[in-house]
Amino acid sequence: MNKLSLSAFVGDKIQLVASPTDGTYQYKWTSEDTNIATVDGSGLVNILSEGNTNIIVSSGDVSRIIPLTAVTRIPLTDVVLSETSLELLPGARKAILVTNVPDNANDVPPYYWYSENPDIATVNEIGELTVVNEGVTNIVYRIGDIEKKVVVDVAYTRPFKGPHILSATEPYFLLAANFDFGGEGYAFHDIDANSHTGDNYRKNNGDPNGLAVEIEGNGNNIGYTNPGEWLQYTVEVQDAGIYLVEVSLSANGNDGKYRIEVDDVNATGTVVVPNNGSWSNWRFHPTPPLEINFTQGRHKVKFYFEGAGFNYRALRFTKK
Repeated sequence: MNKLSLSAFVGDKIQLVASPTDGTYQYKWTSEDTNIATVDGSGLVNILSEGNTNIIVSSGDVSRIIPLTAVTRIPLTDVVLSETSLELLPGARKAILVTNVPDNANDVPPYYWYSENPDIATVNEIGELTVVNEGVTNIVYRIGDIEKKVVVDVAYTRPFKGPHILSATEPYFLLAANFDFGGEGYAFHDIDANSHTGDNYRKNNGDPNGLAVEIEGNGNNIGYTNPGEWLQYTVEVQDAGIYLVEVSLSANGNDGKYRIEVDDVNATGTVVVPNNGSWSNWRFHPTPPLEINFTQGRHKVKFYFEGAGFNYRALRFTKK
């Protein structure tokens, strides 16, 4: 027999073939329950209703039984993924679960998974994804004509109190204390792990990993700065072009210096901060403002302390 058993949907027609087929034997075909399925003289089975029966083929004293199970076809109409978007760290793993609609669908076509950018995230044949590098890509699940996507956003750091959107509409004032989520070595570097201020601004806003940074005045500014420390901010540039960048600060020392990096590239060179004899007489510096050219999209802006002696309050971005 070309088939030893049959599982079919109501309405299907299935051709059974008995061998040899060279005409040596004449075959007789019968169904034990013709309400469930019929079979003609050539072995063509017609499924009529749900149930179980046997198709019997015989020749002389030899016979073969082919068990048949028939069910009503329930086609797959949709699928629901357990995730539609994910924010993950490089190296993370995540399983995406699939729910069929309807959940008792029995007419389910073959499926496959793939990543639109395997350099950012990969996915195996059962929907387990592995994050590789920073970036954004889609993980795609396709089954028949149905396609679903999961947006996978991979980054070591995330905006704190963001998004921080730079546009031509109006200047954007970004508080120094609103550096990224991500912790030491990713969102900031602070030489002294113990805070000298005890300010809970970050903790009270959902970031227990930023306590080492010396925030003052419940987010008003950052003090006790040291050379080599830095803070990182994730910004979304809506309108590409040159932005005037000013730093709100106050210096009570003569060693103040900083630079601003964009995506780990020095964008300003060393900027010297004049002593204005106060830790809290805020002014925007420098004059004229710095100019940084931003392309459209996401960027990592790093404020790097090259010298101490000043308190740092905010960045202001104005489209030129």
